[in-house]
Amino acid sequence: MSGWRATNRARVHAALFTVALLFSANYVISKLGMREFSPMAFAWLRIAGAAAILGILVRNAPPLARDDKRRIAGFAVLAVVVNAPLFLIGLSLTTVGVAAILITTIPVFTLAAAIALGRERASVLRIFGIALACAGALLVVGGESFHGTWRSMFGTLMLLINCLSYALYLVLSKPLMQRIAATRVVAQMFAYGTLLLLPISAIPLARQDWRALSSGAWISLAIVIAGPTIAAYLLSAWALRYADSSLVAAYTYVQPVLATILGALVFGETLRPIVFVAATLIFAGVWMAGRR
Repeated sequence: MSGWRATNRARVHAALFTVALLFSANYVISKLGMREFSPMAFAWLRIAGAAAILGILVRNAPPLARDDKRRIAGFAVLAVVVNAPLFLIGLSLTTVGVAAILITTIPVFTLAAAIALGRERASVLRIFGIALACAGALLVVGGESFHGTWRSMFGTLMLLINCLSYALYLVLSKPLMQRIAATRVVAQMFAYGTLLLLPISAIPLARQDWRALSSGAWISLAIVIAGPTIAAYLLSAWALRYADSSLVAAYTYVQPVLATILGALVFGETLRPIVFVAATLIFAGVWMAGRR
C-alpha cells in the first residue's frame, strides 16, 4: 500500500511539473501568436478549439446532475472567461518575465481563499506571508508604471486579476474534481466558456484580418490548444483529486525560471532590478504563507 502511495505521489508531481512546463511555454508561444492575432480572438479560438476536442472525448459520458452543471458553469467563469482572456491581454501588454513573476502570486491567493473559506488554518506567519507577497506584486505594478508605461502597468493589473481568478478556481473546484472525472469537468467548463466568451469576443473576431494570418500564427494557436490548454488543464484537474490545491498552486514557482529563460532566448527580454526585488518579496511571502 505504501508503495502504491509513493508511486501515486510521484505521478502527481510529474503531472504538476509537466503542467508548469506547458504553462511556461505558453508565455512565449502565445506572445508569438498574438503578433498577428488580437488577444481576444486568440483567447476565444483557444477555448473553442479545446471545447471541440474535449467534447469529442466525452461524447458518450452520461449527463451531469443539474447542481454539478451549475457549479461547473461557475468554474468556467473563473478559470476560462476571466482567467484566459486576462492572461493573454496582460501578456500582450508586458514582458514574459514580468508575467512569470506575477504568476507566483497564485499560491498566495489560493491560500488566502482557502483560509477565508475555512479550509486552511490562519496564523500570524501565514497572514504576514500573504501580505508580503501582495506587497511584492504591487511593487511590480508600481515599478511598471514608473519605469515602464501605463500600457505595461495595465497589463500587470490584468495578470494579477487573472491569478486571483485561477486561485479561486483551484480552491472551489477541488471537491467536485474528487467526485467527477477531470475530463468531463474540464470539457464542460470549456463548453460553457466558449458560449460566455463569444459576446465579448465577437467584435475582435469580426475585425480580425483572417487572410493576413500566416501559417506560423495558426501553428502557435494549435500548439497552445493542444499543450497549455487541453493537456495542462486535464493534468492539473487530475492532480487536484490526489493533492491539496495549495500544492497544485505551488508548482507555479517553476514557471518564472523557465519562462524568463525562454523570454530571454526568444525575445531578448531583460528584467529591471525592481522586478528582482519584487520577486524576492513574493517568494519570501509564499514561503512564510506555506509554513504550517
